Amino acid sequence: MNLKESTILITGMTGTLGSRVAQRVLEEAHEVRGLYRSNEQMTHHALTGVIPVIGELGNPTSLVTALQGVDLLIHCAAYLGDDPDLAEEANVTGVKHLADAATKACVKRIIHISTTSVYGEVVRGHFSETSPLLPSEHVYIHTKQLSERLLQEYTPDSDLIILRPGSICAKEQSYWGDRQVERMKAADLITWVHPDDVVPWVHTDNLVEMIVIAAKNAHNGDIFNAIDANLPETDFRMKLITASGTPFKVPDRAAEHATFANDRIKQLGYVPIRTPESTVEQLVKSF
Repeated sequence: MNLKESTILITGMTGTLGSRVAQRVLEEAHEVRGLYRSNEQMTHHALTGVIPVIGELGNPTSLVTALQGVDLLIHCAAYLGDDPDLAEEANVTGVKHLADAATKACVKRIIHISTTSVYGEVVRGHFSETSPLLPSEHVYIHTKQLSERLLQEYTPDSDLIILRPGSICAKEQSYWGDRQVERMKAADLITWVHPDDVVPWVHTDNLVEMIVIAAKNAHNGDIFNAIDANLPETDFRMKLITASGTPFKVPDRAAEHATFANDRIKQLGYVPIRTPESTVEQLVKSF
């Protein structure tokens, strides 16, 4: 897809990823729109150059209006919590509404941001894009699996590309970055990190580059594991724990050793612009 001739709509503008994607595609796109749920959100999170559009995943009519004239939809929004009703509303019903609206608006291409969690509650093994999605009762995993299937079934007239990022890390506005630092600063005892875990790590800025490359070069039906490295915790959060000076206790659970292939996204032309080493160094300094 030629972005210079494309109008792009991005969801999830108030989250970790959406605003960064919007800022990046402004460099190349004909027009960039950001979807906001309210005027308050729009005002608080406004970005220069991005055209704000009001719409909700729970309001199908608003989505059809927002998608008029859009060539590329980048769906970054998702509910990450444990409330089953909210997860169903956002990750399933909302995605169905979005798929229907994209069909009515004749959107040419959809990029859906999923997660490596769709492979199931796995603690060991190596997973490629062709690995089966194991059934799970976990609310987030189950609804994200359903959202992938819904888009595959309900968007026959649009190219669909799915990216499955792992643990999205950055120095700012990231659960796996600055929020880990703040959590460790506030804790009396750190109990949630297992030193033998392996983390499917991806930097937010790198994920943005993957999205842009997929928008330009991927083919309909392509799925990509969007990670930079299967990173041992000894090279990641154990260094943060040491820097924090907070007492640490190994959690009473098995270590998680699941790893994920990332050769497909590299074959598409992806080259990282941030490294785990430099990012961890930045996070360590923030203590």
